Amino acid sequence: MIKPAILFQNHMILQREKNISIWGESEPGATVAITIQGQTASDIADDSGKWCVTLAPLHTSFSEIVVISAGNEVIEWKDVQVGEVWLAAGQSNMEFFMRYDADFPVEKETCTNHNIRFFDYPEVSYLGQIDEADYGKNFAQWRKAIPEDLKWFSAVGYYFAKEIQVKYDCPVGIIGCNWGGTPACAWMSEEAIREGGGQIYLDEYQKAIANLDLASYNAEFEINPASWKVDPFMDTVSDMLMQGMPFSEIIKTLTGQEIDMSTFDFSAQMPVIGPKIETRPCGLYESMLCQVAPYGIRGFLFYQGESDGDKHPELYETLFPALIRCFRHLWQDELPFLFVQLAPFGQWMQCVGESYVTIRKAQHLVSQTVSGTGMAVISDIGMEWDIHPKKKQPVGYRLALQAMAKVYGEDILCEAPTLTRLEKFDEKLIMHFENTGDGLYLAGNTPDGVEISPNKLGGLRLLTNAGYLNMEEITAKAQGDTVILEGLPIQNISYITAELGCTGWYRVNLYNSAKIPAMPVRISL
Repeated sequence: MIKPAILFQNHMILQREKNISIWGESEPGATVAITIQGQTASDIADDSGKWCVTLAPLHTSFSEIVVISAGNEVIEWKDVQVGEVWLAAGQSNMEFFMRYDADFPVEKETCTNHNIRFFDYPEVSYLGQIDEADYGKNFAQWRKAIPEDLKWFSAVGYYFAKEIQVKYDCPVGIIGCNWGGTPACAWMSEEAIREGGGQIYLDEYQKAIANLDLASYNAEFEINPASWKVDPFMDTVSDMLMQGMPFSEIIKTLTGQEIDMSTFDFSAQMPVIGPKIETRPCGLYESMLCQVAPYGIRGFLFYQGESDGDKHPELYETLFPALIRCFRHLWQDELPFLFVQLAPFGQWMQCVGESYVTIRKAQHLVSQTVSGTGMAVISDIGMEWDIHPKKKQPVGYRLALQAMAKVYGEDILCEAPTLTRLEKFDEKLIMHFENTGDGLYLAGNTPDGVEISPNKLGGLRLLTNAGYLNMEEITAKAQGDTVILEGLPIQNISYITAELGCTGWYRVNLYNSAKIPAMPVRISL
């Protein structure tokens, strides 16, 4: 019996213009043949029944039938398309369903596009778990961008696909492979973790499970409610959190009791660390990422780092490049890797945004030093009291700009305006920027409608020999590729450092002509 991998089914989108692999299981020794676009390729199943057929590059198509056969058994996959496919990986802000997006009600009414499709790989934390529940009811199926299915799409993935589909008039598929609250090491091989300087993650995990009663652990794991694994919208607490309800309000809604958040013990609510927890090193690399590879894709979309701010954020500078190499090695291809810099953030439950300064700095460094990468800056859409910004359209759009410029060869501005130097002139401080396009401008409000004075540079702090200046007394004016600051006591300043977006929470309102907000950066004069 032919059993293809779960990604291969009706309505799928295959990557165009590249060799692609289709794999699965059958009887050992069976010859499995696949036919599409007039070509037929085959493979013989090995002793364990595994086979993998490699097809030569396919041309763009909006409608194909794929025939797969072994002996007398024949399967037809219908309504198959060939176009651009991207893998959307990371944690909750990539997983973030369209259901929770601020623009979902409007988008739902106008979204119908059968050439944008989404496959969400089931959230399984160990090998074999995928066979223990009916994940196919809500996950593991190719959905189209239509009103009844849109809520299941990754919001970032959808908005990215929408831009690419319209621009290049081809089918666009997004494969979701993500899980909220997971650190980078969960998505990496053991070798990659070590290579990235993350031995401490492996050591801490081994220490945590050293005295684990495995029988009790497995028994507890089995009796815990698992409805969220097959239907995430049935997890009442998660559903409320994603909609933006404060945790204290959720507790009050569910129990009728008010709690003091300053004394609430979040650690007591965390699952026991063990061989089935999704946050363990290498876990999701094995149970999810390796199961998607080597599906043909154009590149990776990645939104992650929040959970690395909680623990050893200083390691992200070396861990993140190792993760990129790990992903590329798994696909055996130096694929484009486009990622999102973390948004401004204050505090949410037990998470505090101050460590994000370190993560953002590491992400910026990676975008400058690792080839084939691109970073979308979202310094204007964060939320002070919610780790999940609700407006994902700018995120998908800015990732699409990166793809258009760096992958598809468009001559467009895709980078954030970046402060490069400071200059004192008379009683003014002039801030010089690169990546300005047709010029900078200061917006009077953010994408989510928050008003900011257009004569102030949001997110800016100025540190001098006399300490931090009072920004209320300082005005800003955008002019060409500069921002001119007035109202500073220049005559009393011998040293000055501009810190733009260098705190956990801030709100930037400086944009270039591509409507990309300023990069978080720190520069001294």
